[in-house]
Amino acid sequence: MADSVAPPSRSRDLDKLLLRNGNLVGSNFEPGAELRDDLQEYVRILVVGAGGLGCELLKDLALSGFKNIDVIDMDRIEVTNLNRQFLFRVEDVGKPKADVAAKRVMERVSGVNIVPHFCRIEDKEIPFYNDFNIIVLGLDSIEARSYINSVACSFLEYDSDDKPREETIKPMVDGGTEGFKGHARVIMPGVTPCFECTIWLFPPQVKFPLCTLAETPRTCCSLY
Repeated sequence: MADSVAPPSRSRDLDKLLLRNGNLVGSNFEPGAELRDDLQEYVRILVVGAGGLGCELLKDLALSGFKNIDVIDMDRIEVTNLNRQFLFRVEDVGKPKADVAAKRVMERVSGVNIVPHFCRIEDKEIPFYNDFNIIVLGLDSIEARSYINSVACSFLEYDSDDKPREETIKPMVDGGTEGFKGHARVIMPGVTPCFECTIWLFPPQVKFPLCTLAETPRTCCSLY
């Protein structure tokens, strides 16, 4: 009888990053199972936005093995969301996106705890954001990104040599999509350019009257 094949580990993607060395890692990086297990058990991740990109982020983070996730979104589910935000159903219309998204992922992925926050990002006190190790953005506006960027940068402290103190760096993962296009980048305040440093790269946001929206080209309207 052939030997049974063990199912792939949920953390196989993390294993590829954390169980071996690489050419792009820092000098202090020490690969090993202990590092991976600590990331899964103790790292807290905040997902900002529970729309099209936010739903994907929640699913991917949970399936990658991360267990402590929060999600914040101020919107309620609309019928027009259902074609691209796969965690929502017709019966969810009118309910908070954050609540439904968290519930759906926890129903399907065992061992993950997702805490929803149905409110504006500005409604949270600044210390709330400092409780997380990583902030992942699933936003479609420059203003919201700028706000989270300013919050993350406010935690940054420098040592006597004017170098960023590593324990005060709040990593952010920023992304956006439009059609079949998308982008993602990691922002490390004090190490890489922050969002405000590169805001000039984005084209001006143009608003159109609702009656002309159907005929307005959608190039880069939410790729920010």
